[in-house]
Amino acid sequence: MPSKNVKYILRAAVLLLVTGILTGCSDTREQPFAVDRLLVIGIDAAGWSLLDPMIEEGRLPHLATLRSQSASGRMRSFMPLEKSPVLWASICTGLEPAKHGIGHFVTGKDAAPVRSSGWKAPALWDILGPVGGTTAIIGMWATYPARDINGVMVSDYLQYGSSRDEKREGMVAPDSLNAALGALLVTHEDIADADIERFIAPESIPVVTRLKPRLIQDLKTIFAADLTYLAVARELARTDPFNLFFFYLRGPDMVSHRFWRFLEPDKGRFARSAELDAALDQVVPRYYEWVDEVIAEVLGWFPSDRPVVTLSDHGFFGPRVVGGANRGGTAEHDVFGIFMVRSPLFEAGCRFDQLELLDIAPTMLALLGMPPSQEMPGHILPECWSEDGKRRFERLEKNRIETYQYLAPADVGDGEATPEIDDKIREQLRSLGYI
Repeated sequence: MPSKNVKYILRAAVLLLVTGILTGCSDTREQPFAVDRLLVIGIDAAGWSLLDPMIEEGRLPHLATLRSQSASGRMRSFMPLEKSPVLWASICTGLEPAKHGIGHFVTGKDAAPVRSSGWKAPALWDILGPVGGTTAIIGMWATYPARDINGVMVSDYLQYGSSRDEKREGMVAPDSLNAALGALLVTHEDIADADIERFIAPESIPVVTRLKPRLIQDLKTIFAADLTYLAVARELARTDPFNLFFFYLRGPDMVSHRFWRFLEPDKGRFARSAELDAALDQVVPRYYEWVDEVIAEVLGWFPSDRPVVTLSDHGFFGPRVVGGANRGGTAEHDVFGIFMVRSPLFEAGCRFDQLELLDIAPTMLALLGMPPSQEMPGHILPECWSEDGKRRFERLEKNRIETYQYLAPADVGDGEATPEIDDKIREQLRSLGYI
């Protein structure tokens, strides 16, 4: 049986041979393959139904500018599988849930939060690694325990730490970065009332604290998690060594679940409070104003010509009344998310007529210079190509790899037991209506 190192070398050799063929050169030593660079900004639950009116009102200037520089469209997600871990795993692998292995927020009779041991198919970073492509993947679902890749994996469990000095295995890979990145943790105790005044007017915070104090705590917890991953991403971007830099924000989805009913109070059948409606009706759009500022900051970390994909896994509809009762959780999701790509391979300002979630991974691989596999049901987006894009994408589609399955991650196990964190996650999922 070949050793792991030998297997890795063989995999790399196969991929180098194939990419040499794709570049029209049988001798890769004469024309070495190089993975391109791509920045990905994932915004959970973002939908054009909210963003378009805000862009028209001038409330999202950075997103508006980025969209004008990009090809964009509505992305049709899975229906009814509008479950974030499932969808993001499909975005990252190009495969359906039955093949990539991530099927829910939790697993087993004890409702254990889904972990990285659930991945049964290679993600983008597993495909890039053997050909020298480096990845920073930050805050993605089902990445605890973080596993070794060619780059850095910052797990989705990092946000649940109780202190910056806490030492826990599996939060970051490589482990040598655990202390430095763990020290960037922001907890809800670090968030003062003044820090959330951008979402709730200062005079309204005492009102909400009196009537629904849990909502103040929830907002601080959500904001702290996003600030944690923003700080981590900022630190990792300082050296800019990565081919794929994948930054993910979960907060917009969670804020929408907790506060959308105040944005559109007539949608659901809730006990109404005029004071709360007036105090909280702008939390969701104001959170997206903050996200807009984050987009500007993230773009500023990289050269202005860096290709960028900005996307969500689904949109958000808000409360639904089914059978006379409010339905929360995934029932509040909209099947249509957002997708934008800024690249010289696509025409700026073009609009996609049809865009499916399973098209995203093949398209991102193509942007990175890699062919999709034949087992991926999606396509490199067939519209809005520039002349350079047409030459590249037609060649890559024609020369798909049969499979990348041999690059599937080894089972890393479930890592260190984290009963306190698991309880926090289950409580959070219950409060959002997911379980």
